[in-house]
Amino acid sequence: MKSSARMRAYVPVIRRFVGRVLLFHSAVGAQLGLNATDVNCLRLLADEAMSAGELSERIGLTGAATTALIDRLEATGFARRERSKEDRRRVTIHADEEKLQEVDALYGSQGDRMTKLLAKYSAEEFAVILDFLEQTSAALGAEVQALNKAAKEASSCAP
Repeated sequence: MKSSARMRAYVPVIRRFVGRVLLFHSAVGAQLGLNATDVNCLRLLADEAMSAGELSERIGLTGAATTALIDRLEATGFARRERSKEDRRRVTIHADEEKLQEVDALYGSQGDRMTKLLAKYSAEEFAVILDFLEQTSAALGAEVQALNKAAKEASSCAP
């Protein structure tokens, strides 16, 4: 595929951005005694409780890896497993609200920086930024699904 001038300008910038996001989450995790994947999963659980299977699907880990991750979050007090009262087989993973305050505190200065940065943009420019991020997120989601599907197909064909 031929690279356009826009892609040649975009790719190095997005690589730096993604690298810094990963480093930031690793630094947050280090402060909490967690790794970056644990922190990202904890952020998902802060938004909504979910089953281990749902979490596994959202983060793209195997069931065993997700179980180990939940075990780490539970052992450090960041999450807890709760059995459903209606169906005792169903277990939901919940983030601990008090421990989330520790996590949120580590994001405070970054939130302040982003608030100042975003204030520089007009409402129209901000709408374009949001649209770009939403479209990029959707494109990445589609690519992840395609890659995972191809990997499953390849593994099912292997002897």
